[in-house]
Amino acid sequence: MPFFSRLRPRKRTRNVGKYVAPKEVRVAPIEQVVEEGVLIALSSVRMAVKNALIVGALRDDQPYDVEKLTQSAREHVLSLAAENDQTASRLERARGFRKPDPDDDEAHRRRPQVHRMLAEALRERADDGEQMDAIIERARTDAWEDIGREVRNRIGPPGFIPDQPDVYERMRDSRMKRLVDIDLASLDRERRAEEKRKAKQKS
Repeated sequence: MPFFSRLRPRKRTRNVGKYVAPKEVRVAPIEQVVEEGVLIALSSVRMAVKNALIVGALRDDQPYDVEKLTQSAREHVLSLAAENDQTASRLERARGFRKPDPDDDEAHRRRPQVHRMLAEALRERADDGEQMDAIIERARTDAWEDIGREVRNRIGPPGFIPDQPDVYERMRDSRMKRLVDIDLASLDRERRAEEKRKAKQKS
């Protein structure tokens, strides 16, 4: 028997090294997560106000109305707060229908709390007049930059000298045509989608 066992090929073993457990990933403090969420939410509000400014000025010929824009921004912030409250409630209900999972990490377990705190923080921002003023002013600056960049790209041909009256008159129609070609359709779609979302929440 030992003779035949020597005839069988030996199994080769591979050195796969020593197992090293991965380092524990620390979860960011909940206050930091909430603050980052607030920044993201306010950024989306500022973008919505900027788009409304551009569409209102170039398509609808609306005057710059600070009070109207501020009210719109405040409603948008409160809408985002309500969305976070709804998300927290949904997560809490879902958690009530299942047994606690020991594999759930801390970030997963505290999600409802994060959404509750984020909703409260957004409501505080909505009631902060200085915060709303800052959003409107930044949106106005961004709108001017977007329009100016589009105008420079579309109606600023190389070599154009604006102080030559005859050249200016000859090229005016062309410049105006290029100006109205600015793509307002996408901005208008975003605004209409936002209006539908708000109407759906109120119903």
